[in-house]
Amino acid sequence: MSVWVIAVIVVVAIAILALVAVFAQKAKRRREIERMRLREQAGGHRREAETHASKAEQREEEAQQREEEAQQAELEAREAAERAERERKLAEHHGDKAENIERKL
Repeated sequence: MSVWVIAVIVVVAIAILALVAVFAQKAKRRREIERMRLREQAGGHRREAETHASKAEQREEEAQQREEEAQQAELEAREAAERAERERKLAEHHGDKAENIERKL
């Protein structure tokens, strides 16, 4: 083979290697950009998840508080009903006493 043919083959091989290197570098950069985009996306979802978790916790606390208030209101209503029943019995007792006294008159 002549020296020129060998030189052309070497130049073509170097050019091909250079193109492969350029394409490999571009592919690597695209992968890096995609990873950065995915990290940002994951961070956004993580923040949103934290926000929702915080709201859920707050709602659970509110529900617990309302449950406690409802239990307290139920207890107070029961106590009020018991007092009303005692007052009704006392009224009945005193009404009976008044009738007995009036009969004796």
